[in-house]
Amino acid sequence: MARDETNDDDSIQPDEVLRPDSVSSGGGSDDEFGLDDLAERAVDVVLGLLRRASALAGGVLIFAIVACVLGYVLGIAALGGGLRTFWIIAGGIAAVWAIGSVVAAMFRLRAVRKGSDTLVEEVKSLIGGDHDSEQTVIETVESTEGSDDDGIVHLSRQFFSLRDVVKDHRSNFTQLSMALASITTLPGAMALATVIGFGFAGLSVIFALILIF
Repeated sequence: MARDETNDDDSIQPDEVLRPDSVSSGGGSDDEFGLDDLAERAVDVVLGLLRRASALAGGVLIFAIVACVLGYVLGIAALGGGLRTFWIIAGGIAAVWAIGSVVAAMFRLRAVRKGSDTLVEEVKSLIGGDHDSEQTVIETVESTEGSDDDGIVHLSRQFFSLRDVVKDHRSNFTQLSMALASITTLPGAMALATVIGFGFAGLSVIFALILIF
């Protein structure tokens, strides 16, 4: 009986003991994508959206300049006395506000594109030690990748949660904060310029009728 027990014990060799995959393989990656890959994908999504936003903002800027300048000039020509003075001040402020908001937004977009390398490093730093931040970045990337048919306003909303993650650490993520601010505020700037531009276009018709009759 003793001999049988010895043979039974010897049949189990240490080399045959199964080890967990994480141990035998030296540990898994920090996340499904890998930090470098996830950071680069996130920046690609941001830069792609910024390119689309820049093209759209350029069109809005042209419309705002034409509508505001034409309406402003016609107003000065059509009005007289106190109304002309009021229009020079109020119309000038409105025109500068409309055009300036889009120009400022486009300058921010340009600055973000120039700092793309820094942007990658900041995204890697953001997701490197924070699982919640990493998950937010993953969800943002997945919700915006392949959404070429969606509008800028819809896509920009996908970045609000990521902006909320970064806003408490702006000093550590300067470039990323600027990129997210550019994306999330651009729709408002373009909407403002568009509304004021249409207002000037409507007033232009009125001023033209005054000049004609």
